[in-house]
Amino acid sequence: MAIPIATVEQLIEKFKSRGMSSNYDEIFLSRLLQFSTEVLLENLNQAYRQYQLDDKLFAVLLVINAFHPEGVKPSQLSELTHFSRVQVTRCVETLVKNELVIRQADPHDRRSHCLILSNKGINFFKNEIPPIEKKVVQAWQIISQEERQQLRSILLKLLKHLGQ
Repeated sequence: MAIPIATVEQLIEKFKSRGMSSNYDEIFLSRLLQFSTEVLLENLNQAYRQYQLDDKLFAVLLVINAFHPEGVKPSQLSELTHFSRVQVTRCVETLVKNELVIRQADPHDRRSHCLILSNKGINFFKNEIPPIEKKVVQAWQIISQEERQQLRSILLKLLKHLGQ
């Protein structure tokens, strides 16, 4: 986080007092959401690092796991993750290098290949996901179930509005 949220709040107040902004709530909420996301992501990345992963690699690995054992094509990965094909290629290269994923010839198209979990990748999901999930659960313990449902509704509403 580049600037503490309290500093952002003070800056917005200064803009507001000078008549530069009348949209305090919207600006502050946007920054608060950004900072919260960054901190949550950094906490998750700390958990992923011990497995030589980051959030993007983990997202790609999750999709590959969802299609195991049939396999998934890199183009499908790009569509499902909304990552560019270049990003997917880099992620796959890293996951193959780390022996979590293997390329397998596509039985329906000899010019193509599918990605599946290696034995190490299968073991990763069996043994290493529970500690990562525990970290995620701990991060959200401060928020009640009712608050989570409200937050879910609010964020989905915002996402839908922004996606229009």
